[in-house]
Amino acid sequence: MADVSPNAAGQSVSPARIRIGVGLILISWLPIAQVLIWVFSMPSDQAHEVRLVTWSIQILIGFVGVAVAGRETVRLAKSVGWRQLPRAVWALLRSPA
Repeated sequence: MADVSPNAAGQSVSPARIRIGVGLILISWLPIAQVLIWVFSMPSDQAHEVRLVTWSIQILIGFVGVAVAGRETVRLAKSVGWRQLPRAVWALLRSPA
């Protein structure tokens, strides 16, 4: 995917990184622990451990997503301004390239 619109510092914003970051954030919100517990019919003690491990991993995935998307979003905000940022991010997420 091509980078778009260099900002004042000469850096360009990567739509792919914003999409990856948003995807990671969405993945971190999926009820994976509940699905695992249901599929494998785990007893309550084992289910508790699986839930804690799964949630810990999902929280880390969410933080990585925020870091990846956040870095690119701040670059974009510096180039288009904070008021135009939501429109610009939405356009990047919807653009095919």
